[in-house]
Amino acid sequence: MEIEVAASAVGKKKFYIDVTNWEKVERHYRPFLVNAGWPQGLTNSVRDIKSYMEEIAQIYKEAVEAAGRASRDFVKNVARIWPLRFILPTRLEIGAEALREARGYWEIKTHIENVLGKKFHVWGEVYTGRVAVEIKNGVVYIGGTPSLGHTYLQLIGVFTL
Repeated sequence: MEIEVAASAVGKKKFYIDVTNWEKVERHYRPFLVNAGWPQGLTNSVRDIKSYMEEIAQIYKEAVEAAGRASRDFVKNVARIWPLRFILPTRLEIGAEALREARGYWEIKTHIENVLGKKFHVWGEVYTGRVAVEIKNGVVYIGGTPSLGHTYLQLIGVFTL
């Protein structure tokens, strides 16, 4: 199987975007289609990745806000019951849905920061090409480069290759 990718760099961090599957996954999973590395077989070409990067920036902003909000809510709830810890035996339990949502936003935020850093509004020259996709021992390789994002999306069942 082959996919089309667009690759560039932000500072010294090289990354590539899976253009083929961009529209196939839900919006909040799209940051995982941007991965670190440089697949083999790319050529210099003219391709505008501004729309992809703007969407990543917007999703990153939402993830940072949601992760911060979840953290503040947790601290606020603990602060409310902390004075009662000796009077009333209480257990603080976090709702599974809230925990899943906060964890999802944290994973998005962390993945983007690992691949692009925190400031990724300026990128370099763009290279594009069709590269091979292969799966070895459960790890997805894009153009010979292991793809953490694609492997994660496959493990959680968002899409199959």
